[in-house]
Amino acid sequence: MLLGAGQRAFWARNGYLWLQGFFAPADVACLQRWTAEITAWPDTPGKWMRYYERGADGAKVLARLENYLPHHEGLHALLCSGRVGAVLAELLGEPAVVFKDKINLKAPGGAGFTAHQDAPAYVDFGVSFHATVMIPVDAFTGDNGCLEMAREAAQTEFLPRNPDGTLRGDEETRFTWVPVLAVPGDLIVFDSYVPHRSGPNRSGGPRRAYYVTYNRRSDGDRRAAYYARKRELFPQECERQPGVDYARLGAQFNLANPFE
Repeated sequence: MLLGAGQRAFWARNGYLWLQGFFAPADVACLQRWTAEITAWPDTPGKWMRYYERGADGAKVLARLENYLPHHEGLHALLCSGRVGAVLAELLGEPAVVFKDKINLKAPGGAGFTAHQDAPAYVDFGVSFHATVMIPVDAFTGDNGCLEMAREAAQTEFLPRNPDGTLRGDEETRFTWVPVLAVPGDLIVFDSYVPHRSGPNRSGGPRRAYYVTYNRRSDGDRRAAYYARKRELFPQECERQPGVDYARLGAQFNLANPFE
């Protein structure tokens, strides 16, 4: 087993876990190189999915890339098996399968993510519980909009929220929020019910991080269904039809996000 009793108890109480120095330096170097590779992929219908936000000057800025695992052998090997898979199996009580994969890029000036739970975005796919692995590509700081987790907030219920899916203000203020100042090589795992948020990037560099969401294997492989539905309701820009209000149609897939 990779996790000690204290780590498992922290997970049960908080709904998240921060494993410092989880990846070897060679893996960190690969992640840095692979990040440059995948973010250079062009907008392409039917494959990976690229999402943009508007910078302060109104220019379009790449903010997220999704569905890269089927198209990158190295990332697939690192994130779908080995020690990552072993940690997930310990926390979930059985092997896990990938539900969705993304990398958030949060360029300088990039917007933050309002306090929310992930679970409301996943209600249509027949699985009630997910766990997300988060892997920093750049060091997380207060200036660049690090992840913030609600302390001692493990639960299995939807909290009161606004129409856009974000936590209601009175709910957000009742939690103690802890900044996760992770660095490349660390691994963070959080479940789909623990509230989390991040601020805008006020630094001069990016705050890039991988997020891969999994569910228990016994709940079935829902990845294809998720991405088929997302391509229908909230596709990337190069797959959109003129005149369709994707902000309304795909609101479930853009919960607490700054993307267009």
